[in-house]
Amino acid sequence: MLLRKYLYMRKLTMPGGWAEPATAYKRFLLASGRSAKTVSLRLDWVARFARAVEVPPFQIEETAVIDWSSAQDWSQATRRSAHQSIKGFYSWAYTYGLTSVVPTIPSVRKTPPNPHPASDAALEACLLAGDWRVSLAARLAAGLGLRRCEVACINVDRDLVTDESGSVLLVHGKGGKTRLVPLTEALSGELRRFNGFIFPGQENGHVSPAWLGRLVSRAMPAGVTMHALRHRFTTRAYRQTRDLVALQKVLGHSSPETTLVYLQLADDALRRVVEAAA
Repeated sequence: MLLRKYLYMRKLTMPGGWAEPATAYKRFLLASGRSAKTVSLRLDWVARFARAVEVPPFQIEETAVIDWSSAQDWSQATRRSAHQSIKGFYSWAYTYGLTSVVPTIPSVRKTPPNPHPASDAALEACLLAGDWRVSLAARLAAGLGLRRCEVACINVDRDLVTDESGSVLLVHGKGGKTRLVPLTEALSGELRRFNGFIFPGQENGHVSPAWLGRLVSRAMPAGVTMHALRHRFTTRAYRQTRDLVALQKVLGHSSPETTLVYLQLADDALRRVVEAAA
């Protein structure tokens, strides 16, 4: 654990000439309303790039990012994240007059969506795991489409609300955004048995999302993650309702296009489209 923490902190250490602009960029991101997770990711990539080029940030060659990135064996998603983070830093620096030269940073296409919703057997394995934490977390992910970070931080005293339509859950999503998700009577009744955090722990009073995700994933077949339960919810809900806009709101997506990434259309749905045009 100590070695891993040391290596992580070493990775984040900014070389000479980078610390001051990186700190200013961090303040800019926070003032822009970016989440702590996003800020950490952006600065992590800036630190990695800084350690690789070993020169002050505004003295690099125009091809520095291309040279660095092309030497890495990254997935498409990782390369896209790196390029976006470095581009954000230099765009900020250029806008505020810290540099007149911005390195060439190629755009990286998004990885084509390939949703893998959890199967009935995977969900059943969670429900029969013999651990109430696994069962309840899986039901919240598969029944409401919640992310693991949203499940981990549910606080009944704070988040369980009743309006004219019934019980709803105040969900604390990515980027500090909140949304209201209707609850079934069964889930509402089960949540009301708790006080405070459902999953108490050491991260601001609740368990860490990563720990909860691993706990749930271990109950399912190899390769199936807790996030696959959210994909399952999305696919099943869309098949039943065909209401993409409502589904987008329940999931907390900024656009319907994001929701489409989670959908796995059944073969019969694709066949109906083709036959309808025949």
